Amino acid sequence: MGYPSMFLDVPDEFGFCFTQAFQSVGLGLATAIGAALARPGRLPVAALGDGGALMGASELETVVRLGLPMVVVVYDDAAYGAEVHHFGPAGHPLDIVRFPETDFAAIARGHGFESVTVRAVADLEPVRQWLAGPRSAPLLVDAKVTRDEPSWWLEEAFRGH
Repeated sequence: MGYPSMFLDVPDEFGFCFTQAFQSVGLGLATAIGAALARPGRLPVAALGDGGALMGASELETVVRLGLPMVVVVYDDAAYGAEVHHFGPAGHPLDIVRFPETDFAAIARGHGFESVTVRAVADLEPVRQWLAGPRSAPLLVDAKVTRDEPSWWLEEAFRGH
């Protein structure tokens, strides 16, 4: 969740809600739905890790049913990243915190989203098209990120734990 904090621009202090303060995986999409309902004049963007997206996947139906024109970005490294960083350096097995490749784009389409799988910058063209309109359905971006390189901000956050 560090990357959205570092790289997403928001118009003002009311434009960002960081749910990690609750230390509970899976709250991101539900929180974004609440934000979308509270501020209907804004484009809500939910930035989720893949583990949290799997835990909150039922809320994809809620987004569609409520007609929320939101963007859901899933940072997909096929693992619970915090646990990989927490347990890996200590030599613990990581098989229970890694999971098989998940097609979040297909899951979202099944709920009525438009969706795109992104592995390179060139794959983002459908996002530009969606933003240009008419935005008749919400958009999910399955951002396949590397699982081979550790997240530097998590590594730093867990240093000394």
